[in-house]
Amino acid sequence: MTDQERPLIYGYMRVQRSQTDEELLALEDGLRLFAASEGYRYATTFQEFTPGCNREFKSLIAELKRAGGHHVVVPTMDHLALHPLLQIHLLTKLELDAGAEVFEVISS
Repeated sequence: MTDQERPLIYGYMRVQRSQTDEELLALEDGLRLFAASEGYRYATTFQEFTPGCNREFKSLIAELKRAGGHHVVVPTMDHLALHPLLQIHLLTKLELDAGAEVFEVISS
């Protein structure tokens, strides 16, 4: 399978003010490593910088629709939302609006 034949996967994460550039790079490296190890072609990372904002989440859905992508990877589900009910809502929105499946990378 060529690189172009592998399915696209997009990263999504919420950035906390206290996180350093090195921590953010390590999280994104984890997303890329997951993609490579699972046979995906990593497209880009959508990063949400403003607490309580979903601008990048909406951009992610628009990009999934535009590109025909159906896969998203997050460092943990907490990057979607901290509250479990909101996590379920956002997972459902990704599934219904873009037909996307979400994978979680839990670093040890």
